[in-house]
Amino acid sequence: MSNEMTAGHHYALAERARHSASEDPPGYASGAHAAQLDGSRFGRFVRENYKLFLIVMAVVLGLAALYTWRQDPVYETSASVLLDQRKKQVVQGLEEVVSPLPADSSVVDTEVELLSSSGMAFQVARKAGLIPNTPIPQMSHEQQEEAALVVRELLENRTIRRVGLTYLIEIRYRSTDPELAQQIANLFATTYLESQVGVRVQENERVRRHLESEIAELRSRVKNADAAVAAYKARTGLNGNTAAGTLTEQEISSYNQTLALARAQAAEDAQRLNAARSQMAGGADKLGELNTPSMANLRAQQATASALVAQLASRYGPNHPELITARGQLEDINRLISGQGSRVVSGLEAQAQASAGRAAEIAAKLASTQSNLAGAGTAAVRLRELEAELAAPKTLLDAYMARLAQISTQSGLEQPDARIVAFAPFPVDPSGPSWLVNMVIGAVLGGILFVILALVRQVFAVGVGSPEEVESTFGVEFLAAVPRLRNDDDMAIINHVVEAPNSPYAESLRALAAGLFVPGQEQPRVIAFTSPQASEGKSTTAIAFGRSQALRGRRVLVIDCDLQRPSFHSRFGLGQLGKGLVEVLRGEASLADGLVSDSLTSTCFLPAGEVIEPGESIAFDQLNALIADARTQFDLVVLDLPPVLQVAEARVIAAVSDGVVLLTRWKHTSRQAIEFAITLLARAGNTVLGLVLTEVPVTSDILMGSYGEAGSSNLRLAES
Repeated sequence: MSNEMTAGHHYALAERARHSASEDPPGYASGAHAAQLDGSRFGRFVRENYKLFLIVMAVVLGLAALYTWRQDPVYETSASVLLDQRKKQVVQGLEEVVSPLPADSSVVDTEVELLSSSGMAFQVARKAGLIPNTPIPQMSHEQQEEAALVVRELLENRTIRRVGLTYLIEIRYRSTDPELAQQIANLFATTYLESQVGVRVQENERVRRHLESEIAELRSRVKNADAAVAAYKARTGLNGNTAAGTLTEQEISSYNQTLALARAQAAEDAQRLNAARSQMAGGADKLGELNTPSMANLRAQQATASALVAQLASRYGPNHPELITARGQLEDINRLISGQGSRVVSGLEAQAQASAGRAAEIAAKLASTQSNLAGAGTAAVRLRELEAELAAPKTLLDAYMARLAQISTQSGLEQPDARIVAFAPFPVDPSGPSWLVNMVIGAVLGGILFVILALVRQVFAVGVGSPEEVESTFGVEFLAAVPRLRNDDDMAIINHVVEAPNSPYAESLRALAAGLFVPGQEQPRVIAFTSPQASEGKSTTAIAFGRSQALRGRRVLVIDCDLQRPSFHSRFGLGQLGKGLVEVLRGEASLADGLVSDSLTSTCFLPAGEVIEPGESIAFDQLNALIADARTQFDLVVLDLPPVLQVAEARVIAAVSDGVVLLTRWKHTSRQAIEFAITLLARAGNTVLGLVLTEVPVTSDILMGSYGEAGSSNLRLAES
């Protein structure tokens, strides 16, 4: 025939089909619709897996409902703590031992981690009485394990978070006991504040003990140093020390000052003496610097006497007695003034000599004192060293005592860096379990599980289930999809094509005929039906196909070629054992003698006849002659062959046909088996006309639906 397919032709066609299929993007149909989205695949996926979806969702939601129903009600409450940056100073000007928390946003996250620590949970558990108030080293192994379990439970049920970007920390706790939830939440808040105060109290106490120890030691050092200074002073005669130096240095300084004053006074007295002498040399009346009360009185008398002399001289003559008397009085006054000036000069001389002598005496004492100071220099240096050794610990002692006084003042006034904004209220209504949340989670988990199972089912699925898979994988034409009927009686199934000619089953057989008998092409008259393995519906389909063609007016012969396991006489009641194909080929009977007429159609059947041994073969020439004879009597000859992978004789018998129709169960037969069956047929020179999928569920979108009435048959299509 013109449509014969060699093995090389088959391989080339399959390779091209695979190559074109691999180039098509996922979700696109092949062929002319390769560039269009194919939504039917999604619809097929839904139809094939909706039962799995319903089962998975029902199971998962049922488990979620059961879990929610069996859960005890959970109560949740929360307390709020604020990191307070506004510090309250009870006593102003006192520096704290532990500095307050800095006004930094990252500090809030640090405090949240501190609240979330296992150490804080351990303190809360101890205050709540959940674990014994015993130091950890003194606990037994069992007690430590119980404490660890309690702490882990507290950590699992508490939620501590920062509220936004604020300094507010929310402490939430959930428990099946509402009182316990409130107690633990509040204990977390109060324990946190107490821990801050406790740190300050402990640090203050530690610093106080350290200062007291240091002060005791410094006092001993100051006492010893002070005693050493006093003893050295007593031994060296140094009686003190001031900012100006030792007493000797002070005495020298005082002498220097006194000497300077004495010398200044002596110089002043000498100048006054010289001035008085100069005035005396010019006359007693020039002693203007010697004004004393007596001198002033004499000068007043002198002025009066001079005025009287002048008045009398202008009135009288030089020898006038009154003028002579007045002149005599004036001379007496001048002699008194001169004598008084001599006495003043003598006093100034005595004063100048006394000043000079005093200055000389002070200078002598200064020289003597400086000589003594030179001898006492070494002792003064050592004294200063001893005094320096005393000053350092004494200054440190004063500072330590001042700091101790501050810490003593702060004792009992320690404040935390946070405050409780709101205590946890008593939770009246339970916060969980939430039916809505659990069911939503169950639905999500069910959807995920369904997708996983569907993918696993798809990955581990065997066989093929669509025309695209058939043509792209094996390179052969997809002919038809035969639906699955719900009936265990094979005879009822093959009768269905007659009893319900408009059913999907009958329509699938007509679709198979349309794929085989293409108008305008050479029509195959001898068609072999086979399958890769047994129980794939080839015998039932071959008989039903023959009946379907007989209903269309064809003269049809269906031959049972399965000589080892014949089925026409046993499964369908067509003919009797011992008179059939084997006898015709042996020449023991003619073709007409072995034919069995169909009671419902004009179809003729040729049973297998006697069962032959597995190792026995049939005569190919006689078979070829038989088929040639059948061509002259019938329009269509259908050969029901044994499985091609299980019986090698099938390839030999198929060689007398015009082409082979390969039948496989929908998503049942492995692709390797189908590929191998096609390869074996092609290598034997057989033409594979196409592939038929059998046992296809009615929900599959590749199944041809009925167009007319379904008829009176009581058979129903299987959905899965």
